[in-house]
Amino acid sequence: MKGGIAWKKVAWKEVFISVFVLSFLFFPACKKADKVEIKTEDGITVVYNPKNPAPTRGVPTTLSIKEDLSLGTKGESEESMLLEPAVVEADEAGNIYVLDRKAVQIKVFDPQGNFLRAIGRSGQGPGEFQDPRYFQITPQKNILVTDPMSRRVTVFSLEGQWMKDLSTGKMWMFLSAKMAPNGDIVGSHTIMDQEARTELVRFNANMEPLSTVASVPFLRYPVLNPYFPRLYFALTPEGNVIWGVTTEYEFHVVNREGKTLRKIIKKYDPEILTQEDRDRTAKEFWGEEGPPPDAQVEWPKYFPPVEDFILDDRGWLFVRPFVKAKTAGGVFYDVFDAEGKYIARVSLPARARRIKSGKLYTIEEDKEGLLHVKRYTMEWK
Repeated sequence: MKGGIAWKKVAWKEVFISVFVLSFLFFPACKKADKVEIKTEDGITVVYNPKNPAPTRGVPTTLSIKEDLSLGTKGESEESMLLEPAVVEADEAGNIYVLDRKAVQIKVFDPQGNFLRAIGRSGQGPGEFQDPRYFQITPQKNILVTDPMSRRVTVFSLEGQWMKDLSTGKMWMFLSAKMAPNGDIVGSHTIMDQEARTELVRFNANMEPLSTVASVPFLRYPVLNPYFPRLYFALTPEGNVIWGVTTEYEFHVVNREGKTLRKIIKKYDPEILTQEDRDRTAKEFWGEEGPPPDAQVEWPKYFPPVEDFILDDRGWLFVRPFVKAKTAGGVFYDVFDAEGKYIARVSLPARARRIKSGKLYTIEEDKEGLLHVKRYTMEWK
């Protein structure tokens, strides 16, 4: 009996220790996983995303990228050379359209990179530009060019035939007009008053205002903030506007009537703006002389969380977050699906200019200082 009791004591002790050790070893696997929370607040669907990706089961989240074309190499003809590429687009056939600001033209290349034609030229007449800043291949399969210097947007066919000009009136710095499937035009402009602000407006096809989508103050002189909120926007495949500012990791989806349908919010770890960062930024902005003597610089505590974002043709949102620790040969992007769920963080070769039909288009500088438009194949696994 005594031996049996001793065995039982030893056995229970071993069982207790085993359970304790196993529970300790497997505790990390039992931790509550990051997840996306979707709520309805005041009639708005709000998607709350965690710091880390939380993809839905079965959704591919690993991205493979391979370069398959480079435009702007030496030895090309003068008309096909890219002097200052600024905006890149692609049509459904895979033809590539590049706004060359220095040449004051849109240059068109076939899917193999062969030069096809140039659209527009410097001037003030129909089909001519003064300082084009942006263009879009519209859902109607035309080209919409924004030229703030001439205070108009111009419509061309894909073949380069001038169709019409639309006046932007007295709007200042009207930089990036985009057309929705129903013909509405959305664009942002700057209002300089006692408080400078960026206004994002939806217009009808005749550039008559329908609604103000957003109004974002960014300056009240003499107070200067080098990291003022910059507004970015895109149009969803349905024609809704998605917009956000660099100072918040939050995006708003707004319909034609100006109603906010959805908000996409992500948690993040803010990057502290140190005194060294301030000194470097001040030198970049104002040189050795520093800010104007009558100005008051107001530094934020943290860097803005967002650099910019784009939308691909599926409605996936690619957000370039601010990352202080830069990595060689890559740019980080947070990827959200069409519902606004954070599914992946990926590294792209350079800033994304366009993502369409499984292709990534970038503008990159080589060792000799020449700019190239590059195309990459994107494969999700």
